[in-house]
Amino acid sequence: MFPVNSKTRPGAHAIRLGRSLLALLLAVVLSGCAAAVVGGAAVVATDRRTAGTMLDDQTLEVKVSDKIYGAPAFAGGDHVKVEVYQGVVLLLGEVTTEEKRVQAGTLASEVPYVKRVVNDLVVDNSATVGQRLDNTWLTTKVNTALVTKNPVSGFDATRIKVVTSRDTVYLMGLVSREEGDAVAEVARNVGGVAKVVKVFSYTD
Repeated sequence: MFPVNSKTRPGAHAIRLGRSLLALLLAVVLSGCAAAVVGGAAVVATDRRTAGTMLDDQTLEVKVSDKIYGAPAFAGGDHVKVEVYQGVVLLLGEVTTEEKRVQAGTLASEVPYVKRVVNDLVVDNSATVGQRLDNTWLTTKVNTALVTKNPVSGFDATRIKVVTSRDTVYLMGLVSREEGDAVAEVARNVGGVAKVVKVFSYTD
């Protein structure tokens, strides 16, 4: 896990990070798993990451986001979404120039403990709130399909982190290659999905 600096002065970053870590820690301590609603029913989501790795990933999401939005170039007009799993950073959303797209990837890679950066930012500032809501609904549809279709016998599909942007589905998780291929195939057949990108960490 990350070293803790006891001399860090409290501020907006520290408060936001503290709240995020506390929420995740409580979820891990109280249940060891997370509850999710899929297709109108509650299911129990498990995670192959250790509690320490989950906390580290949550910390990295905050640090990478702060690093990018703390740069003068990202003053406005940009929408950068940061997702982290097993130290792998996924950048999604829209920026206004190619220079910003490249810079965001560079800034993310400079954050300590980042293993790899997948930069899928798009140079475009025309995305609407409605389009982003549509992608949230698509994420729900993919999650539902993974749970109901059970792509691999005995595999808990709620271990997969599904992120959607511009009708492209990104799959994150700690899986075997067989599990990853099967999950991707289910996602490809969900209506509205234009493309599937595997951002897995493999166990084999």
